[in-house]
Amino acid sequence: MVSKTWRDREGLLSLDRITPWQARAILGAAVLLVVLGLSLALLPSSSAPRHTGRSDAQLYAAVIADVAHGQSYYAAAAREHRLGGAPLRPFIAVRPPLLAVALAKLPDAGARASALAVLAAATAAAWAWRLRDLRREPLRFAWALALAGSGIGLAAGQAAYLFHETWAGLLIALSLALRTPRNWLPSVAIGLLAAVLRELAIPFLAAMAFVALIERRRLEAVAWSAALLVAVLALAPHAAAVARVTTAGDLASPGWTSFGGWRFILHLVEFNCVLLAAPLWIPALAAPLALLGLACRGPTGAGLGLRLGVAVLGYTLAFCIVGRPDNDYWGLMIAPLWPLGLIQADRVVAGLLSAAAGTVAGSSHRERRLAS
Repeated sequence: MVSKTWRDREGLLSLDRITPWQARAILGAAVLLVVLGLSLALLPSSSAPRHTGRSDAQLYAAVIADVAHGQSYYAAAAREHRLGGAPLRPFIAVRPPLLAVALAKLPDAGARASALAVLAAATAAAWAWRLRDLRREPLRFAWALALAGSGIGLAAGQAAYLFHETWAGLLIALSLALRTPRNWLPSVAIGLLAAVLRELAIPFLAAMAFVALIERRRLEAVAWSAALLVAVLALAPHAAAVARVTTAGDLASPGWTSFGGWRFILHLVEFNCVLLAAPLWIPALAAPLALLGLACRGPTGAGLGLRLGVAVLGYTLAFCIVGRPDNDYWGLMIAPLWPLGLIQADRVVAGLLSAAAGTVAGSSHRERRLAS
């Protein structure tokens, strides 16, 4: 049955069902990505063109300060965008108001950074709990915690709390860690919060609704779809409010469709505590291995691997098309998630090699055909 097949999957691809030619194709694609990444690493790095004026962090800090002093969010955003030479058109060039308004209610930067630290700690604890089955293999469990921490730990950065992507990425990771087949409402609520904070999280809601639908979890699919609808509808008052403070003379964004491809993905992957200062050839090796792990095997049960794989691979494909070079901080959206693909990447590669040789997956496939 289709429903049972998808409910049993721990990744987009099942190693025990894969055919030799499929395994060879997957391994070949991974090798091509490695070769492409290493080739890109040898090329001179091009500086990302950014708007003149203040940095994004300074812009967000100024807006929060203005709101804390009693100014309305949209008036503050318009003022600071103009002063910083940042675009106001289209409306999605202006961040949704929730995060700035919430942070403005806290007394100072230390309290705001502490609030993010609390979310990061909760996310780390949730993943430690979710990965608890790996405790039977202490070294692998320690490796898994280190990988999770390498992305979550970015929240400790001095200006991390200013970026909506930091909060949204952590909330997406927390949503995934907390979701279970019997208790998914908290996951939906947290995912919706991520999407309201930063519209880049809306595709996550769509991915979760899609997986629930193909697993025939109808009630859960309805809940995720409702959250998706709420997040999309929330953009309408945001667009109207931005339009009220925008003039014809305000700057317009050049757009976000730049087809950055694999090079852009590698720069997104660099948003990791270990890789921030690493040469590009290290992400060039790590990223394809992580994608293999996410596609073929989840870190633990209860459908987590399938959802994690769909979310990260979906963002990876989208970011190959959407995102300018100066949007590399969008990597914060997937920073807590993509390293989890490395937890069992060694086993995935071994399984694919065996399947490619027709020794494991191939024999299992033949046995099922004979049994049927």
